[in-house]
Amino acid sequence: MRLVNRPLAVILAAALAVAAIIVIVEVFAVAAHHGPLVLHWTTWYRWAGQTRWDQLVIRLWSAILIVIGVVILVLELKPRRVTRLALRSGHDATDAAVTRGGLAGTLRAAATGVDGVSAAAAVVRRRRARVTATAAARGRPATEALRQPVTQALQDRLDGLDLRHPPRLKVRVYARRR
Repeated sequence: MRLVNRPLAVILAAALAVAAIIVIVEVFAVAAHHGPLVLHWTTWYRWAGQTRWDQLVIRLWSAILIVIGVVILVLELKPRRVTRLALRSGHDATDAAVTRGGLAGTLRAAATGVDGVSAAAAVVRRRRARVTATAAARGRPATEALRQPVTQALQDRLDGLDLRHPPRLKVRVYARRR
């Protein structure tokens, strides 16, 4: 949601600045005994003076604005995605964590460090880490022989990081294609 908040904040700030400038210009125009300069607000003013609060148009616009406000509030109060995985530390005052991207890079490096693995890809979510390794050799026997060493290397790396809540590890080993 942060990606959406920043442009919306800039747009809202610009709109408020323009509205403030228009209000200032119109106030000076009324003080100088001129008619409306930028917006023809006098018709809005007369309409607002003749419209009661319990009329349908007021209730309809109020309901629309309330629904929009509640939707924005719910979107803002929804918890953000976890981008950091907390590490255990010796002191309560220490707050250490690793990002999901950093953990994915570490797992990728651990998988490619195993002899016989030519490439690896890792995707880390909050509760699960999925690593896909590609064997340098072709054939099913090569992938079956590599599954255990790759899984062990990845589990050792996760254990070495000492995460508070380590993700579940899912490992796939594929044979090299052509």
